[in-house]
Amino acid sequence: MPNSQKDFLTSLTASEMEKLLVARKRIDVLLGEKAKLTSALKKIEDELSRLMDGGGKSSAAKAPVKKKSAPRKKAVRKKVATRKVSAKKVVKKAAAKKKVVARKSPAKKKPVSMKAEGRVKLEDVIVRIIKSKGKSISYKDLMDIIVKKKLFKSKSSNFDNVLRRTLSTSKLVKRVGRGVYAVA
Repeated sequence: MPNSQKDFLTSLTASEMEKLLVARKRIDVLLGEKAKLTSALKKIEDELSRLMDGGGKSSAAKAPVKKKSAPRKKAVRKKVATRKVSAKKVVKKAAAKKKVVARKSPAKKKPVSMKAEGRVKLEDVIVRIIKSKGKSISYKDLMDIIVKKKLFKSKSSNFDNVLRRTLSTSKLVKRVGRGVYAVA
């Protein structure tokens, strides 16, 4: 041994030598773990490169894949796939339009009802109910008939107010008594 190392070792105390020995053992353990992790990482990189290149070919013959080239390949594949899907959608829409045109042939006409004309007005429903009764009708009976037979749909949380306002503003319905209405 050279003199500098010999002097260094002779100058150390026993406790300092034990600390160096423990540190050296820990270094050996860490180097072993590093070697295992490096080999595991190598296997993962090989498998990734195989999968990204699109096959089960051995990765030993191929050069490692650059990280930037893989996302570009995926982006190109996605664009092609969306073009195909959109072309299919266009074909389906065209076929659907042809079917709709074919269905609209005037073969049979259904009898016209209030609902077939479009949105039904509450005022028209009220007039129809009063005419079917043949006489004046109370507010309570009118409300019960509309709600039970589901003659009018409203988004209002309080249909009672909607009916009261319609009755008070309608020119087709008149009030003949307290809470009693008839056709004007």
